[in-house]
Amino acid sequence: METDTLPNRAAAFDRESYDENKTAVAFIMNHFLLRYLNLLYQEFDGDLLLPIVLGEIARHNILRFHSSSGKCLDIRDRLKSGADRLQHLTSTNAFSISEATGIPRETVRRKVDKLVLRGWLVKNARGELTVSATVGNHFMDDFNLKLLDELLNASDCLLQLLKPKVA
Repeated sequence: METDTLPNRAAAFDRESYDENKTAVAFIMNHFLLRYLNLLYQEFDGDLLLPIVLGEIARHNILRFHSSSGKCLDIRDRLKSGADRLQHLTSTNAFSISEATGIPRETVRRKVDKLVLRGWLVKNARGELTVSATVGNHFMDDFNLKLLDELLNASDCLLQLLKPKVA
């Protein structure tokens, strides 16, 4: 059995468990999502379009590293580490980000300019965009660690709540 594939979520809970606990499920998910939105709001000085644009650019940059076979840990092995890892990213542009998000292209361009000023994006002469090393350094230590802790707590709670009943 592959240990790095996503688990079958249908086996993690059944519809009856969900129906019995859907109010509690909604509260737990709502708590996590509101905490996440609040963290983003604080981190991006109240501009929630900035993390959407930044996140979509980062996703475009690393999309080719994702596994086509569904092995979720493949990305760990495919991403280069060290100082040269950013050279292997696939660049994108404001038009592609606008198309992917539905945010108007001019708005995306303004958000990109703000992110470039923060040092979180690199924009070359042709307007191609990649995330910078600075953005990873900024988010991975504190922000992502805090968010991961909250996500795992919510996940553990939901899995306990929705555990299928043994007959």
